[in-house]
Amino acid sequence: MNSSSTTRRRLAGGVLAAVAVAGIGLATAPGAAALNKDGSLEAYEFGLYYNSGQGGCVFDLAVSDWDFSNDTFWRPSGTCYGYGQTTNDNTASYYNRDTGTWWVYTDADGDGAEGTLPPGYKGDASRTFKNQISSAFPYDAH
Repeated sequence: MNSSSTTRRRLAGGVLAAVAVAGIGLATAPGAAALNKDGSLEAYEFGLYYNSGQGGCVFDLAVSDWDFSNDTFWRPSGTCYGYGQTTNDNTASYYNRDTGTWWVYTDADGDGAEGTLPPGYKGDASRTFKNQISSAFPYDAH
């Protein structure tokens, strides 16, 4: 084997190692695990629940959703209360597992009454928001 072949082989090995390290870094970066709307509330997501007390199915978000009318509650395996029901105007509680505040609105497109949920907040929707939420954002939509 000549030195040119050995050099190319070493360079190729180094490139593969660098690509592998970069891939591991991306997979472990904050938010990388958040799959958004998969029915499982993970770190860095905001969850809206069908029932009070964070019960029933969850609608999980990692990014904004301007209109819940095309969204439904579901679970990756099995069923839960609210399974298949529309998320629009059907939320009784929430849990903010994200690192930032989330804003919820009673109408699509960030319209209607506005509520804020700080990081780590878990609770039941107030009278204004129970079964009235139609959009949510990780920023103030106004």
